[in-house]
Amino acid sequence: MTATQTELLGEGKNVLVELDKERTALEQGGLNVAISKASVDLVIEEAAAANAQQESLKHQLKAATELTEAKMKHAYVVISSTIDMMMGAVEKNSPRAKIFQRMRSKIRTGHDDTAVEIKPVPIPEAMN
Repeated sequence: MTATQTELLGEGKNVLVELDKERTALEQGGLNVAISKASVDLVIEEAAAANAQQESLKHQLKAATELTEAKMKHAYVVISSTIDMMMGAVEKNSPRAKIFQRMRSKIRTGHDDTAVEIKPVPIPEAMN
């Protein structure tokens, strides 16, 4: 079974300790301890940096997803409210209003708007 990322890096640090502790015996056996230490230290550093970047990207992605969902809900409310106002402006039962109702139905399909916070839509100056 493969070690977790944390276990692997931890064991890598243990290897560095053992390389120092057993330097004499290892060098007598033909191992260049300095090169081995440099190699292990480098891969630990690179792996830890890549892991830190990955964790940062995960957090950024989660935040971006939450922001996108909030913006999409707000867009739905504004667009749907605007369509409602359009229907009211041309008399709710008119043929034009039916066209607007179909537009609203298209954006509502599959959309759960029960949890959407409804905010007032600013009225443009020209309508005042």
